[in-house]
Amino acid sequence: MYQRLFIGSKLVNLKEADSTNSYLKELINDHPKEIEGLVVATENQLSGRGQKGSVWESENGKNLTFSIYLKPNIQVQNQFLISKAISLGIIHYLEDLGLSTLKIKWPNDIYCEDQKIAGILIESTIKRNRVHGSVVGIGLNVNQSNFISENNPTSILKKLGNEIELKEGLNQLLFFIEKEYILLKSGEIERIKNNYLDNFYWLNENRNFKLNNETIQGIIRGVNSIGRLQIEINKELKSFDLKEVEFLN
Repeated sequence: MYQRLFIGSKLVNLKEADSTNSYLKELINDHPKEIEGLVVATENQLSGRGQKGSVWESENGKNLTFSIYLKPNIQVQNQFLISKAISLGIIHYLEDLGLSTLKIKWPNDIYCEDQKIAGILIESTIKRNRVHGSVVGIGLNVNQSNFISENNPTSILKKLGNEIELKEGLNQLLFFIEKEYILLKSGEIERIKNNYLDNFYWLNENRNFKLNNETIQGIIRGVNSIGRLQIEINKELKSFDLKEVEFLN
């Protein structure tokens, strides 16, 4: 049922790694003709990274921490579509397991009932104004039950009450990611954009945000073509980059 074409057809399993993204980037640098769809996974990620230097907490042997090598060959101004496709793949995998109330929190987090369950870090190389290669790092909380992070994380175990076999879980997750990525490669851009907004956290809701150390009210209207968050503030649509605006509960 979960047969894949190329993502994960070559899989490197590591007992531990500082960062699967860093490991995969070094591997590609040493072997520039490496195949698209190569996956590097580790049982224990020692220095998992999030956006702008944030840290990803993961207990040894409890979660899925891995990176995928993709060759999207899309224009650089469209590179946020990669994030959209990957996010949707994770959402569909979690829905297939039976989880609900899933949302994509800008820019690259997956939330389940207002708690973070997964994160994505994408690092791309650009050649001639096109995305030549992308290393997509994914951390998904699976069987971890205790967290020390203050970012209100959760896991599949905490939501469903049962553990997931990690190898099979990875196979299934890669299947759903590949489905969305193939849509991207096939040019189904509007479909991806619409599905992304259908699953967008706080979309069209009047919410509080922190901007320049001040609390403001605004309404998220989506993201622009280069992935900047669009918030309507005092009836004016404004765009924000990473770390420029903070979500307040």
